[in-house]
Amino acid sequence: MSSKETVAMDIRSPSFEYEDYDSDTQNLLSHERTTKQHKQQQKRNWAFLAVNTFVLVLNIGLLLMISTPRAVTMAEDTPSVRLPHADWIAPAVQLQLQTYDDKFEIHGRYRGKPRPELEAAWADYVRRNFNTSTDYTLRVPKPGWTKATPNAILTEFQDEQGGIMGTFSYIHNIHCLKTIRQWMLPEYYPETRAQFPPTPETPIPRHIDHCIDMLRQSELCHADMTLLIFEWHEDDPHPVNIHHAPHICANPDKLERFLEEHTVPPIGPILKHPWTGTYNPAIYLVFWKKLTTFAGETPWPFE
Repeated sequence: MSSKETVAMDIRSPSFEYEDYDSDTQNLLSHERTTKQHKQQQKRNWAFLAVNTFVLVLNIGLLLMISTPRAVTMAEDTPSVRLPHADWIAPAVQLQLQTYDDKFEIHGRYRGKPRPELEAAWADYVRRNFNTSTDYTLRVPKPGWTKATPNAILTEFQDEQGGIMGTFSYIHNIHCLKTIRQWMLPEYYPETRAQFPPTPETPIPRHIDHCIDMLRQSELCHADMTLLIFEWHEDDPHPVNIHHAPHICANPDKLERFLEEHTVPPIGPILKHPWTGTYNPAIYLVFWKKLTTFAGETPWPFE
């Protein structure tokens, strides 16, 4: 007899336990339901854990924000400091990173022994792209300005455009640097030493002393916070201060374009003495000679 016939006979036989078969099937189905419920519960547990973790991290972040000193908020609460002409000069100022030329052994256009290239480089600050000598005397919009000296009158241009005569502080500082440099080299610039002669009482003449202190105040005012890192060099027993770090600087091209647009040569009847109402050539003769000495240009043209 074959095995199939034997199984069939066994199933049909009264001795086959139908209740046991049904019980096994129900147990299997119950196990599958339990497994499925367990997996669903695990998913719910992970979701609950994720939500609670997020809430915990959020609370920690809020706690840190509350407990940390509010430096930014304090800065925002501080009244803003603005120049009275901040809106006017806004187009001229574009900040960029710039590295200084700090190498001792490299001499650029502004360093070294007096020579035509050096003179032209320094003169660029006062005559670049202009047909006439000027120290970048600017036509400043009049609104918002008040006189700084009692019994004084602001110097206004006497033409249709009007405005107030002024210049930028950094231009004055460059003038001071150039004057100090020339004063230190009397064999090359005897006219500068003659204009500011030292005396026993004032070994540093008043004008030179003024320039030095103005440069000191300017440096402290702007307080360049660029870090200058020290390095060890094999051939040097001491740490070397490294200056070639990036500084935040004004874009020189933007400044130059602004100066070109707003510069006015302070000569001729455009300026008149407010008390006499007249144009005095002698006053402008002194001013012109200062400009031409600084720029290395032609003498006073109205003589």
